[in-house]
Amino acid sequence: MELGEEVARALGAGFDLTSDFRLRFAKLRRRLVDLNEAGARDVPVPGGGGAVLRGIPRDVGIDKGDRIRFRSDVLEFNQMSELLNQKSSVQGKVPSGYFNALFDLMGAWLTDAKEIKYLAFDGYFISLFNLNLKASPLVLCDEVKKAVPSKWDPVALSWFIRTYGTHIIVEMAVGGQDVICVKQSHSSTISSAELKLHLEDLGDFLFSDGKNLSPIHRKTKDGKSKVYILLP
Repeated sequence: MELGEEVARALGAGFDLTSDFRLRFAKLRRRLVDLNEAGARDVPVPGGGGAVLRGIPRDVGIDKGDRIRFRSDVLEFNQMSELLNQKSSVQGKVPSGYFNALFDLMGAWLTDAKEIKYLAFDGYFISLFNLNLKASPLVLCDEVKKAVPSKWDPVALSWFIRTYGTHIIVEMAVGGQDVICVKQSHSSTISSAELKLHLEDLGDFLFSDGKNLSPIHRKTKDGKSKVYILLP
């Protein structure tokens, strides 16, 4: 379970909210909070058939994961951004890196917001197990406290974010997702009601081994792509 142990080491590390949420994008050089590293123990993985995570600090807890099917409503750009932020316990409508990665967005977010009419997704979100920090309150390491700019200094702030990130990882899941994403441009004449019906159709087809697709799906990218872009 080397991956699980790597995830455990990432707890307490920093990450940039504007980057992808996957493990390889975390700032893994160091933990930014003080944890009780003494008395690290081996922890059995819930439902893991005897698998064990080794050397886990006592401030790290482990829970059994779950398998969830979730289908969003058809939402405007800002509404979808707020929805995904809420699910990540983040306030506001500024898109996160997870939002951008999910919908394959790479431009300036204000530009993307102007170009996109509707967004929606349907998929399975699977976690085998979850790891989380139990320590409370969390105490920043002295190194991080000293590195915080004492005044408004864009250069120093940029360096801080590149080095430590914008947030601290307090929980992670080991698992994966299988998701259909719909990204509709303003040039499309398809109504939101139609879009919802076709997303339901496509989701039920892909996730329940159906055989018939409605004609609109011939206007999407090939079936191997995660993102389906609807055109007029």
